[in-house]
Amino acid sequence: MALAVRGEPSSARRFAVWAMGPWILLLIAAMGCLQYLQHAEYAYLAAAAVVIVVCAGCILRQSWARSTMRVLAVLLALWALVTGVQMLQQWGDFEHARQAAQAQPQLGEVALWMIARAQRTYEVGLALKAAAIPLLVWLSWQLGRPSVVAQFRPRRRD
Repeated sequence: MALAVRGEPSSARRFAVWAMGPWILLLIAAMGCLQYLQHAEYAYLAAAAVVIVVCAGCILRQSWARSTMRVLAVLLALWALVTGVQMLQQWGDFEHARQAAQAQPQLGEVALWMIARAQRTYEVGLALKAAAIPLLVWLSWQLGRPSVVAQFRPRRRD
């Protein structure tokens, strides 16, 4: 009955796997906003706010957001690739830090523990970037498919 009142009998939305991408990006961007605000990184804060707006538009299936999300997904994938390569170039720094900590016995095991913890955090970051790249490219591809394009509302001309 509610669908008939809206005048859009075929607008019932079915579950779409691609729709999980904007939700996940929305949550990550919201978390990033909080961190960037805390550390006064305003350029990243503005970028995260843009991601939030585009994700919200995509979740609401606005046509303007679909094409914007396609571009945004590719840009985020490229960003993850570039920063991942930069992280890999710094990989040897952990060994240098470990050697420096062992050369100063007054630092003890705490320094080695902190270096190991930092390395694990680094590895998790690299793994997340490696997983994000194909998922973001896949999201961009999905948003270009005709069956997905049909799920978005065209812009109203008032």
